[in-house]
Amino acid sequence: MIDSRSVNKVKKENCCGCHACYNVCPKFAINMVADKEGFLYPNVSVEKCVNCGMCLNICPSVTKLPLNSGDKAYACYARNCEERLSSSSGGFFSVLARKFLNEEGIIFGASFNEKMEVEHLGISKTEELHKLKGTKYVQSKIGTSYKDVKRELLKGKKVLFSGTPCQVAGLEAFLGEKYDNLLSIDLICHGVPSPSVWKRYLNERFGEDNVNAMQFRNKREGISNVKLDYTLKSGEIVQESYNESPYIKGFIENFYTRPSCFRCNFKGIKRYSDITIGDFWSAKEFHPEIDDSYGVSGIIVHTAKGERWLETVKDQLILYDAQASEIAVWNECLLESVKENPYRQLFFEKWTQFTIEDMISELARKKTKVKDGNDKKKKFQDWFTERIQRWLA
Repeated sequence: MIDSRSVNKVKKENCCGCHACYNVCPKFAINMVADKEGFLYPNVSVEKCVNCGMCLNICPSVTKLPLNSGDKAYACYARNCEERLSSSSGGFFSVLARKFLNEEGIIFGASFNEKMEVEHLGISKTEELHKLKGTKYVQSKIGTSYKDVKRELLKGKKVLFSGTPCQVAGLEAFLGEKYDNLLSIDLICHGVPSPSVWKRYLNERFGEDNVNAMQFRNKREGISNVKLDYTLKSGEIVQESYNESPYIKGFIENFYTRPSCFRCNFKGIKRYSDITIGDFWSAKEFHPEIDDSYGVSGIIVHTAKGERWLETVKDQLILYDAQASEIAVWNECLLESVKENPYRQLFFEKWTQFTIEDMISELARKKTKVKDGNDKKKKFQDWFTERIQRWLA
């Protein structure tokens, strides 16, 4: 019988699916199994489990590790125009990743596989970098990446690991010690959508397994006119407007966001990572000299190691000093969890009966959101005054 020393003790709504338990189990007693919503959760084998407690001890939802307290922030974008345009924000990740690869390092990050599922993998060649570039609005499957990272670290390889805050926390917990040859980067994360919803949307929209590649944010016409690009097996490229895409609408409305994202334990300016990256949506207000409508990266450096690596690529960036609070004004997910949509449960009760597009259309009619840019700006300026100081204290 499995006792309370296994991850079975962790409440389902608190599990972020980081795979730390899966990677650490010495008896291979844990499998990650999708629930009816399509999210992966650990399943502990009664026959194999020896109640060693290792999985529970390194669960980032249970065990709190020391946070990195650095908060030096910057606004930046890549000097290389193509590097920037082919990235989701300002291209900072691409510039830094290329530096690692040029020094024979290894990069781990989220990539589409041949089935258009998102999973973490490691790359060691610059011609593979495109696989990891660009945001993916789907939860990535970590698989054995933590063990793979550790193996490369022990070989003395330089490793860059990028992922959501919970994935970086899972890696740090799994490793159990600091490695000078590891640089970790986490994202300003909205929350992760269901892989099953994504897969079904693709099949309904384009036919069974008919998509070879895709880009969630093609911003070559500017960030006000972002497109989703789908490359079909025929070679045809089909575009959706970001603002009109049913899948993006459902993602933003949190109809199929993972339950743990509504009570995320990894928000805040202090992080487990060396560097946090994300969109600097408020660059226009705070740094108009850098905003030209083609994407600006907001970066927050938490460690001396992160600062050292930034120094190595400064000559490849247009870089301005900033404040973490400025990034948070229009990217509040830096500090706060998204709210659960009241119709989320209804979505998953009915989603097998209707198409994803029809479900989103129907549920969107049920919920009217009134947005006023001036009110939102004032709201977050007030919020900044009240809360940022608390986070920085």
